[in-house]
Amino acid sequence: MRKRVLISHPRVRPVGGGNAVAAWVLQTLRSDFEVTLATIEPVDHRAVNRSFGTSLSQGDFEVRIAPERHLRRMRWIPTSGALLELCLTMRWAQELDESEDYDVLFSTSNEMDFHRRGIQYVHYPWLFMPRPDSEMRWYHQLPGMLFSYRAFCNAYARATKEGLKRNLTIANSQFVADRLRKTYGNDPVVVYPPIPGTFADMPWEQRQPAMAAVGRVAPIKRWDMAMEIVESVRRRGHDLALTLIGHVDDAAYAARLQELAASRPWFRLLFDLDRTTLLAELAAHRYGIHAMQDEHFGIAPAELQRAGCILFVHNSGGPVEIVGKDPRLAFDGVADAVEKIVRVLEDQALERELRSQVAERRNVFSTDRFCESVHEIVTRFAQDPAARA
Repeated sequence: MRKRVLISHPRVRPVGGGNAVAAWVLQTLRSDFEVTLATIEPVDHRAVNRSFGTSLSQGDFEVRIAPERHLRRMRWIPTSGALLELCLTMRWAQELDESEDYDVLFSTSNEMDFHRRGIQYVHYPWLFMPRPDSEMRWYHQLPGMLFSYRAFCNAYARATKEGLKRNLTIANSQFVADRLRKTYGNDPVVVYPPIPGTFADMPWEQRQPAMAAVGRVAPIKRWDMAMEIVESVRRRGHDLALTLIGHVDDAAYAARLQELAASRPWFRLLFDLDRTTLLAELAAHRYGIHAMQDEHFGIAPAELQRAGCILFVHNSGGPVEIVGKDPRLAFDGVADAVEKIVRVLEDQALERELRSQVAERRNVFSTDRFCESVHEIVTRFAQDPAARA
């Protein structure tokens, strides 16, 4: 008889690194386990498959949507709240397990207290303080608001720090693993997220002498900084172009970038590409850039790495791991980035060395490696009687 696994994830949607992890965990476990998904909305299998390269169907797993008594709590606050959604899903998973007694409980959306030991894949620990700037909104500045909101969510989830700590914890990067150690004192396993897709092995000579940038079009990604870096490289005499590929998350910021591009013919904007076109675009570029500070991991920069681009990243967060912690590829600011990019452009031997390094690391973030790691972890956990304690 197959072991029964309950996957807990608030919304499995066709966008975002966390949802890619959830989709590929479902894909990984569907054959050898009886899988149920605890969630708060239906799953659009086709849309998820198109975005993440999975082949999920309705018969692969059972979907258990939280009842109205939980969902109505989301209407108590005037804006969306990721922590509240997570805590509602956590409470729902607890109730399902109380009645069904699953063999393995697995959160693919950060820490969850299941009231017994489970597995949790953490993108960024929600108990870690202070919170990243990218999460802060105007209402968080109201006195007592953030504390009250988090206290309500925690109480509704019936979660304790010890309950969150007891799980077998998987981190999406060494950067996040370090945050987890500081928060809980545990020792997480690092399994990098899957980067799906068939990446063409385009010869270097056929690639454009251009820089590609990928991700949400939002100020936190600092695409204007990437543009400034490329513009400064061009002032040094190098005909380097920039292509920004993403989906619009902030319309005002997108309009600002379009204004910048209008007076710079070397700056190209491509919004809302399908995945096949996206991968073809990346494979046509020689270089990549990711300017966000303290990115948790970075699906987009990992895509650039898998596409065979020499990638330059801000010297913080998970992207530093994507480039193998190579100081020649990590920059602290605009001036530092310009110097490091120019050095590569002007030194063919260095460029060849970095191209070889990229080729060696292209499969570090493959779906095969992710699936093998997750399947092994869940199988061992399910076979260990002490794991459920």
